[in-house]
Amino acid sequence: MMPGTGLPASTRVIDVGAPDDTLARALADAGIERYLGLTAARSLAAVRAEAGERAVRYQPLDDVSVVGRCSADLLVLRSGFQRLVWAPDDLADFRWVAVERERAVAGAEVRAAVRFGLARGRLRRAGRWQHGQVELDVFEVGEPGPRTPRARTYFNPGWGVEGLAARLADAGVAYAVLRWFDALPAMEPGEDLDVLVADEDVDAFRALLESEPGTVPVDLYSVSGLAGSDYQGAAYYAPDLGRAMLARTETHRSGMRVPAPADHLRSLAYHALYHKGTRSGLVSRLVADVVPDPEHDYRVALDKVAASCGVQLPPDMEGIDDYLASVGWRPPLDALRRLSVQNSWLRLRLGQDVAEAGGPQLAVFLVRERALDVLTTDDVVAELRHRGFEPLVVRPLDAAARTRGAQQLRGGNWAAGPFPVSGGGPALLVAALHYAPDPVSPDLRQRYPHLANESIYYAKQAVRDALEARLGPDAMFNAIHSADDETEAWEYLDVVAPDAVDEIQGRLRRRIARQSAGPDVVRTLSRGRRARVDVVEGPGGKAVRKTFAPVGRGHLEREVAALRGLAGRVAAVPELLDTGENWFTIPWYDDSLRLRPGRLLPMRTLRRMVGVLEEIHAAGWDLVDAKPANFVHDASVGLMAVDFEFAYERPPGDTTSFADSPAFRNPNRELYPDLPVGDSTYGVRWLPVTGMPRPVLLEGSPVQQHLARLRYRLRTATTRPGSPLRRTARWARATARTAFLGTTRRRAWSVTT
Repeated sequence: MMPGTGLPASTRVIDVGAPDDTLARALADAGIERYLGLTAARSLAAVRAEAGERAVRYQPLDDVSVVGRCSADLLVLRSGFQRLVWAPDDLADFRWVAVERERAVAGAEVRAAVRFGLARGRLRRAGRWQHGQVELDVFEVGEPGPRTPRARTYFNPGWGVEGLAARLADAGVAYAVLRWFDALPAMEPGEDLDVLVADEDVDAFRALLESEPGTVPVDLYSVSGLAGSDYQGAAYYAPDLGRAMLARTETHRSGMRVPAPADHLRSLAYHALYHKGTRSGLVSRLVADVVPDPEHDYRVALDKVAASCGVQLPPDMEGIDDYLASVGWRPPLDALRRLSVQNSWLRLRLGQDVAEAGGPQLAVFLVRERALDVLTTDDVVAELRHRGFEPLVVRPLDAAARTRGAQQLRGGNWAAGPFPVSGGGPALLVAALHYAPDPVSPDLRQRYPHLANESIYYAKQAVRDALEARLGPDAMFNAIHSADDETEAWEYLDVVAPDAVDEIQGRLRRRIARQSAGPDVVRTLSRGRRARVDVVEGPGGKAVRKTFAPVGRGHLEREVAALRGLAGRVAAVPELLDTGENWFTIPWYDDSLRLRPGRLLPMRTLRRMVGVLEEIHAAGWDLVDAKPANFVHDASVGLMAVDFEFAYERPPGDTTSFADSPAFRNPNRELYPDLPVGDSTYGVRWLPVTGMPRPVLLEGSPVQQHLARLRYRLRTATTRPGSPLRRTARWARATARTAFLGTTRRRAWSVTT
């Protein structure tokens, strides 16, 4: 696709290494006027003289790396620059790339680079165009349609800063150049403009800059951190501060709008501390190894602006942080934590790198507006309860609370994120207690460094799954937000429901006291989301007491009913010794059964487990949560089944076979409305310790069982995900690919003018 054969008139063209005005004239004849030629400095004057009225469209090619830092639809690579095609991934932001053909030795390398891109599927042939002595091969490198907006955009160097300012003024855009504007309209090569733009003007600002091919970088940040104009997924500044700053901007001598002096001081200090951290070069009492030679001298710049405002700034980062807090410019905790992921000084300043799971913890969930058009409050609460969260306060937020939450929490960014539409701002508060926070997996920790309880993540996912079940995946949006840990939870409450803090604190204390260990506790065996299990010293010796939280009331009733219903019928079911309002006791067993990851249980033990479950089934009960971990082995009494929270008495006339019972199959939610959290399939519960398929375990001969276990061990060691052999193969492939791509990129970027 080239001029005269369908290239749109709106196409923006950057011509790298343009030796003359020939291509620009041909494009203009085809109706394409959005052209920018980058020309070697030694040839620039001659090319501009030839171009006449188009002279301003030719700019010096100071650094070939500008190819990876510009905005255009068509990139033309002239003689000497074609080898950039060796790294087609670096050209993916363009729609097309046109490569000048060469007959000389250099042409062989160009053809090899093109074949490499075609073979990898990064280039797709789009035709050939010839004008005079210029012959170009054209390739598609991007997909049709609009590009995903990014914070980094570019404007045409031919405009100059003053020309950009005039265009922005004509468009009526509300914006502010945030810093380093003293020298404007002059800009050093490679320097960028950091610009804050009103939410309602972001599209107009971007469209204006991208109406022409551009190479002068602009980092565009919207007040609320809208998608494509955010900073690390949030607003650049707290939105209320950004809005106030834009309302007070002044006109710089270059014509650009800039912050008022007090806003300039505070926003620059904010940027130095919270965005740059040790990279600012500022002195810190917490960190000794600050960057000695930062890109800008923040100390000098801050002192200069502070003097103009009559302010004496403290000498170190900690003091400046206190100053920003005193004038209302310190971000809220959740925003600071987002920023601290890439700011080591800020992590130390906050006093913690990772919030660890511990005892019972408060959690705060904020359900977003659009979610309540689909789910009821009861739907949301039911999902949270199922994952062990006991609601303490459930409250719709009034208009004032919604506004405070939207502006002060989640970095001020309640936009759509990765979804087609936004879920709206916060509309419903659920403050809940979780009695046994789950440790956060390494993968999840990498994504959410301050998450203290993995159940928070999965509870939110459960609400989203309930929403998707009603809407379908194409209509999804982010339905719910949460605090990462208890510290953030209290801050959220201070923002959206300060009048409920005392009430929640009181309820929290009472709930935790009811779940605390009594004086008779010898040791604690486990603390779960519904109950804690302790070894206690009783009149008849040691016993096991299981104490349930209010969220586990139904589980207590089911377990007591099962223990009573199976008493005297199944010898491997413990005796119910005593019960209370929220607890029961059974005998203590000296357990010698040790379950270890990757270790198969002895066949004798497995056969006995199956036999016990078959007896329970024959007695008319389904043990939905049956798994090896719910057995203990005492030398004096043998194998015993424990944990009957999910035991259901089968209805009269039920003829389900033992093999088809939920002890070994994923249970049906319609038949068993309350199910365990997580995957209850045989492959998850049983296979890792049996090493054989379900039919072989239940009906296979000893020979079949042992052969199945042998095959399982071989697969585990060789072909299964995570096996040593596969890990070694993945490492070898990744190493080879990294080395190869690194070499090709170095070749591509070795071009000089």
